[in-house]
Amino acid sequence: MTASASRPVRKSRGQASAPVTTQGHDHFLDEVVRIVEEELRFGLYARRPSREEVSPGPRRPLREALRADDHGPALIVELKHASPGHQEERLTTLPPDRFAHICETAGANALSVIPQPFAFGGSLEEFAKVTRATKLPVLFKDFIIDEAQIRAAALHGASGVLLLARLARAGRLHAPLPRLVELAHEHRLEVLVEVHDPVEVPIALKSGADVLGVNSRDLDTLALRPREAVRVLRTLRKDPRPLVAMSGIKGRAEVELYARAGADAVLLGTSFSRARDPSAFLRSLRLHPASTTSPGGTPGP
Repeated sequence: MTASASRPVRKSRGQASAPVTTQGHDHFLDEVVRIVEEELRFGLYARRPSREEVSPGPRRPLREALRADDHGPALIVELKHASPGHQEERLTTLPPDRFAHICETAGANALSVIPQPFAFGGSLEEFAKVTRATKLPVLFKDFIIDEAQIRAAALHGASGVLLLARLARAGRLHAPLPRLVELAHEHRLEVLVEVHDPVEVPIALKSGADVLGVNSRDLDTLALRPREAVRVLRTLRKDPRPLVAMSGIKGRAEVELYARAGADAVLLGTSFSRARDPSAFLRSLRLHPASTTSPGGTPGP
């Protein structure tokens, strides 16, 4: 990003109501973690949902859902109200039940919801509404640093949680990354550990994660680096765990690129929110089998 942009914030207890401003060299992740620390102190994650809010029904395990098939990588579709990596003030989002229905009928394999109010406009209440509306596995995609967030994810119906190798490397977690993975497993949650650069790969591999993810977006600067993501994906593709490419998925070109690099699944959010016909957009991402059978070659139709 080269220009500053004001990002929307949904006010919550213990949280500043002013928008976050991101510039080319600002440390966005540090700012989010600072806010999460405040949210933890003020009890944001202590909220307990009612029985009516969360469906206790069984779901397909996330690890099973995120496997490529003859039509290319599995699709994880994300619900968020704002994207700090983009210039627009707000994203056009569907109500939770409508979002879940469209994703299911259009062939999504899993859902992701950002429950973070700061900069993304999410909430635990909305997360619970999504889990109640779908049988697909749902990823709790917060900036997790503490077990309280993992407990909140379990209480609100999550199938899995996202943990960042970058925060482990920076010493920002309240417990070692492998311990947070263990705690998630104790709460019957699967874990996706995300990396951005090669230095973080050993941290993720030793974490005990169920799924590995490569984010092409640098969460410090918010810049997209797809070439770096491809290099990291290729270093991880021999690992037997599902491998997810994250961020910057605009259409089939990116899906094909990451499929050839070894991704079993792709996670997309902003492009879905921008689509005039979300169902048609998701169906357009399903690839012809030839698209994934010749790494380094010409993509299939």
